[in-house]
Amino acid sequence: MGRAGILVAGASGQLGRALTRILEADSTGFDLPDLDITDPVSVNRAVERVDPQWIINCAAVADVDLCERNAGLAMAVHRDGVRNLAATGRRLVTISTDHVFSGEPSRTRPFLEDDPPDPANVYAQSKLLGEGEALSAGSGDNIVIRTSWMYSKERGLVPFIYDSLRNSGAVKAVCDQRACITYAPDLARGILRVMESGLSGIFHLTGRPGTTPALLAREMSRRIGGRVEEVTWIELGLDAPRPPFSELATSRGIELPSMQNALERWEKRCH
Repeated sequence: MGRAGILVAGASGQLGRALTRILEADSTGFDLPDLDITDPVSVNRAVERVDPQWIINCAAVADVDLCERNAGLAMAVHRDGVRNLAATGRRLVTISTDHVFSGEPSRTRPFLEDDPPDPANVYAQSKLLGEGEALSAGSGDNIVIRTSWMYSKERGLVPFIYDSLRNSGAVKAVCDQRACITYAPDLARGILRVMESGLSGIFHLTGRPGTTPALLAREMSRRIGGRVEEVTWIELGLDAPRPPFSELATSRGIELPSMQNALERWEKRCH
């Protein structure tokens, strides 16, 4: 796969920035207002301008609770937006979520790509419909990347916990949700490896093994100090239900660096 001619939608987000940083001149990044993936005219205009071989769709409504309150918005972006991108006929990579699985608290086996989905919330329902739009389009050579709890230099669960412990001396951390944290630069490189592999379909790319925010916070507090207060999602009273267990693993041979390896690199680079 030549990297020239890659259009990155949602280029101002964590993953979009990581991708365009790696690809440099080989990609063109777009975001609102220049590209609105819910508008077919806007999509076609961007594609005509760039004439890409690939589109990587990082555009999303990342607020899970907002999606629960506004299902129309979630469907417009995560379902209809993917349909519009797929309709261009360019090879498409779209990003999905671990929330398509609602594992029971007692589950211990991570979910693989061929496990049947059971969406946990409206956000996940809309993402799963977007997966279908991507995989059913064209000649069947599009790619869906499922990931979870993405973080980068200043955004995401990891910097939130670290900064809270360091600056406030305490953090509230959820103890009843287990998933994988994923370093955005590692995810970006993993996506490019999938694209270069010649394979298609669904891939799980996360930093393994899984953890809970509370366990992660306690590990950080042992190194930098601070107090961890464990809470449950019910106690937080938010709109969208979360899956108690949505740890992902892969059966497709492309894996990211481990959670611990990524955390050590993140802390060395950012602190």
